[in-house]
Amino acid sequence: MYVSMETQWKKFLVPLAFLGAMVIILSTLLGVYAYRANSEACQQGLVLHNESQQLKKKLRQSQESFLEMEAQWWSCGNISRNLNNNLEEMTSQRELLLSQLQKLKEENQNLAEKLRNAEAALQMQREKKNPAETSSALPGPQIYSLLLSLGLAIALIP
Repeated sequence: MYVSMETQWKKFLVPLAFLGAMVIILSTLLGVYAYRANSEACQQGLVLHNESQQLKKKLRQSQESFLEMEAQWWSCGNISRNLNNNLEEMTSQRELLLSQLQKLKEENQNLAEKLRNAEAALQMQREKKNPAETSSALPGPQIYSLLLSLGLAIALIP
């Protein structure tokens, strides 16, 4: 029986030696890894990695803010163009209204002149018919025509 234990011991000796060698190699590698992981360069690398993550987050936020501001800029640009177009349209309408007003003023002046001429002609005819009544004739139609032309001029002024 003693011989058979020796042979059994030899059977376990090779795998046991292999496992021992593996434990020593792995322990050495683990020690080297732990030493390098705790080294100053590794610690600085970890700090730099965290800072780069924070900077990436800030960059993403600033890009989003930029896109929002750009959208607002485009919106304001469109509003500005619309307001400029409206202003140009209102300016052209104002110029058209002013030209129409000028035409109406001229027409009013022409009508007032025609009215004065007609009143003068009527006054002359009255003088021809009754020279004595001309001094006592009422100036009512002349005053009414002047007030009418003055009222039209005031109403047409913007």
